[in-house]
Amino acid sequence: MRKINFENHFTVDRDSSEPVYQQLVEAVLYATKTGLMDRGDRLPSINELSRLYAVSRSTIEKSYNNLRDMGILASQHGKSYYINRLDPSPELKVLVLFNQLDAYNKEIYDAIGDSLGQRAEIDFQIYYNSAAHLKHLLRKKLAGCTHVVIIPHFLDDPVAGAQSIGRIPAQKLILLDADMPNLAENPGLVRENVTKDMPLALAELLPALRKYERISLVGGDDASCEPIRDAFSSFCEANNLTWRLIPGTEEAIPTAGEAFFVLSDEALMRLVGQINQSDLEPGRDVGMVAYRENDAKKTMLNGITTISPDFKAAGKAVADMVSTGHLQQIDNPFRVCVRASL
Repeated sequence: MRKINFENHFTVDRDSSEPVYQQLVEAVLYATKTGLMDRGDRLPSINELSRLYAVSRSTIEKSYNNLRDMGILASQHGKSYYINRLDPSPELKVLVLFNQLDAYNKEIYDAIGDSLGQRAEIDFQIYYNSAAHLKHLLRKKLAGCTHVVIIPHFLDDPVAGAQSIGRIPAQKLILLDADMPNLAENPGLVRENVTKDMPLALAELLPALRKYERISLVGGDDASCEPIRDAFSSFCEANNLTWRLIPGTEEAIPTAGEAFFVLSDEALMRLVGQINQSDLEPGRDVGMVAYRENDAKKTMLNGITTISPDFKAAGKAVADMVSTGHLQQIDNPFRVCVRASL
């Protein structure tokens, strides 16, 4: 951490109408913008600057506090000050509340951060599917943010979770992955429109699916999967495909002539392990379609066919709403990647 020689950057103009504390603030802002100071550089202590320029400690302290409020300075143990960022803290302050952090949610979060860049300060929190923890986080952090981005999914008390979200001003709120139609006002929304888009995605796979005697949906008994289950069953019946539901608590046994649409990665790994230990050839004897794309699925079984939301597009859509202030309801369509498993 480099210590800055302040005499090279700042002289007090005692004849100026501008207060000394503001002169110091402007000098630091100029130095960070022009590269004279860099992130991590250490500034003199309040006592050192007070002695150097023969001004009161309160004057230096006021300058440092202003710069800290802008996000330019940060302090260690309240004494040592260093350059924290090169531009003042942005006006946009986004509270991101995810129910859990998995590879898919991380891709959304990364896309939000990459799209906003230095234009916004992001406070990322996980509430672990707990309505009580979400309420606690909102009580602590809501007042200080311009936008709140939430994936609403509660295992303990969905009613209480919805009530907490309902107290957020609609002009601040952006929902991800799930609509909440009972809110008094419409917030921003980026969602998977399963009813409309899942049949379209399955239709792209229809010629391949017809090779199999039966299509099994694995894990569709969970309440959160109800829209997928309904869309899947309606599609199969409309296209004269024999289908069944395998609950997530049961183990799916791969058999010749059957294709599986697998909603959880855990169930997928079990099925892949069984297929690898059998004589069944994926794409010929048994078919496999996985919900949600990730890098591992590109190589398992020489490539697993996926139906997936575009997570990066979802994150970018959220960032666009934050940047423009124009909240809207956006469908995030499914992408189909056909691979050897079907």
